Amino acid sequence: MKNVMNKALPVILLIVLTFGVVGCRSKDAADEPAPTEVRAETTPGSGAAPATGVSHRTLEFGGLERTYRLYVPKSVTSAKQVPLVLALHGGLGWGDQFATTSRFEALAETEGFVVAFPDGVDRTWNAGACCGQAARKNIDDAGFLAALIGELSRQLPVDTARVFMTGHSNGAMMSFRFGCERPEMVKAIAPVAGSLETPTCKGAKGTNLLAIHGDSDQNHPIDGGEGSRSIAGVPFVSMEKTLSLWTSAMGCAASPKRTTEGALTTAVWSGCKDGVQAKYIVIAGADHPWPGGPSGAQGTAASKA
Repeated sequence: MKNVMNKALPVILLIVLTFGVVGCRSKDAADEPAPTEVRAETTPGSGAAPATGVSHRTLEFGGLERTYRLYVPKSVTSAKQVPLVLALHGGLGWGDQFATTSRFEALAETEGFVVAFPDGVDRTWNAGACCGQAARKNIDDAGFLAALIGELSRQLPVDTARVFMTGHSNGAMMSFRFGCERPEMVKAIAPVAGSLETPTCKGAKGTNLLAIHGDSDQNHPIDGGEGSRSIAGVPFVSMEKTLSLWTSAMGCAASPKRTTEGALTTAVWSGCKDGVQAKYIVIAGADHPWPGGPSGAQGTAASKA
């Protein structure tokens, strides 16, 4: 089923609708078309109106200068708190690349949320057993992402009760790890084509989950192990075990409710702690690329975890 991943699921809208990011734009912004281009701006000073558009920033953490791309829509003002989305690139990816692949910035402009695209060390994230230099050097990426949330919450009118994290491939694995280790900092995570690569999940607080995976993924097999196209060199945890670890940590019901509609099979766990929900969507015939993303070199080169 060629190109199912690109056609079957409008993943960005599904993520924000599931997590409640949409519906937060201002009345004035609703009448403004999304821009075809965005402009670079300087970091806003304390108390100043947020600078809008794209900017590239740095944050010192763990003895390293970490970098990230930030997008602030035109509708954001200092008078109203807005959601924050952290979007994590896949292995060998980078923030600018994932901004293009994910198309989050156009949606952020339309719906009025801030989105940040942090860069992993050597273009990888330390998600536990994977991946690359970040894992081998034991980079504290969970600490960095927590620090980034704090930094952006101080600089911008971020509603800390509406912080969300998504990621693709290695970035999805990092989202799972962050949701397990820092659940108090994110309302929900949305890992796409990635598993939980830590042996345990603390689940100290309920965190919503929307996990998405293709059943024909050749980089990260849905049943685990090393994919035929993977360059990470590690056997991945299966999605069945990943969901078992997650839902157990979140205190969800043992058995989910499953439904199938077209290419999508959805499992939903209810009864989780703090009233959260766990949802898992399997896309029949889908391979590894980000759903709806470009199918060219830039869209695929950064998805080889």
